Amino acid sequence: TVVTSSRLNALRSVYGVVVARDLMEIKASVNDPSSLIFEMDGFISNSNYNAKKTTMVLFINDRLVECTALKRAIEVVYSATLPKASKPFIYMSIVLPPEHLDVNVHPTKREVSLLNQERIIENIQTAIELKLGNSNTERTFQTQMAHPSTSVPLGPSGNSEFNPSPPGSSSQKVPVHKMVRTDSLDPSGRLHAYLQVKPVGQNEKKSGLTSVRSSVRQRRNPKETADLTSIQELISEIDQNCHSGLLDVVKHCTYIGMADEVFAVLQYNTDLYLVNVVNLSKELMYQQVLRRFAHFNAIKLSEPAPLWELIVMALKEEDLDPVCNENDDLKEKIAEMNTELLKQKAEMLEEYFCIHIDRHGN
Repeated sequence: TVVTSSRLNALRSVYGVVVARDLMEIKASVNDPSSLIFEMDGFISNSNYNAKKTTMVLFINDRLVECTALKRAIEVVYSATLPKASKPFIYMSIVLPPEHLDVNVHPTKREVSLLNQERIIENIQTAIELKLGNSNTERTFQTQMAHPSTSVPLGPSGNSEFNPSPPGSSSQKVPVHKMVRTDSLDPSGRLHAYLQVKPVGQNEKKSGLTSVRSSVRQRRNPKETADLTSIQELISEIDQNCHSGLLDVVKHCTYIGMADEVFAVLQYNTDLYLVNVVNLSKELMYQQVLRRFAHFNAIKLSEPAPLWELIVMALKEEDLDPVCNENDDLKEKIAEMNTELLKQKAEMLEEYFCIHIDRHGN
């Protein structure tokens, strides 16, 4: 890189504009001759930077080295501070007295160890945490324009004529404002806005809605929980550990959409929250099972499903090599054993979970 160029320009030249635009300057130092002396300055990625792998460029006393303990400590800060736990980009230059540096950790002298390493790392962690906390108030999301389809019918002359309908025209069936959820109590923006529903008779519509509502209400509010002491203890444990503020957010939030495969975006009052849907679903299911224990609604299948076949299907689904038939005998034996086990527990399964298993293993 050019000698006169700044560090940021040098990083831009080597790692590209995409990395450089999401970097912020960081500094930390301690000057206490009795215990600790070091100076650190450099650049770290902000909350908008997203990478699958950590990139760390570390200079200690102007020499390019590696320090695994420091790298891991910085990754811990990022995973705790940023919602997606994305891997950071770090450029760091540390200056400390030469006698405080041990270069004989590795034969190539590339890996180093520092005197008072834990305290230096702690200081750097604190500085990064503070910097990230301040930068995490703003997020930038890349958007992509949806281009109109080019497959338009040909006109009489054989040339394709493209006349995009202006916004708000009659061809636009659902107004844009109805596609966005603005209030959790307002039906606008709910999924039915996207569906083409066939018209139904008024009476049929009313009775259908009433039955659905009552069944949902029953499922949401089971009349009584199981009278087993163990279940009551687990429920009271949940109630004692309940965070009232968080409960209020979950109860009265407005769902906006999925941010990625795991996180959903919710709005509560004027705040936006990223929620781990996987963790939330597990907790929801656990609490639902406890509260409905021994009072589940049963669904009757038109034809009873054979347990043996279901277990074999599940085992094949988990198989890494579905083409290989070597383990088929083993799968069938496992299915047989599990079917017998479930048949033995049929009485308990019916009482606790309303799962009915007949003597034929269906």
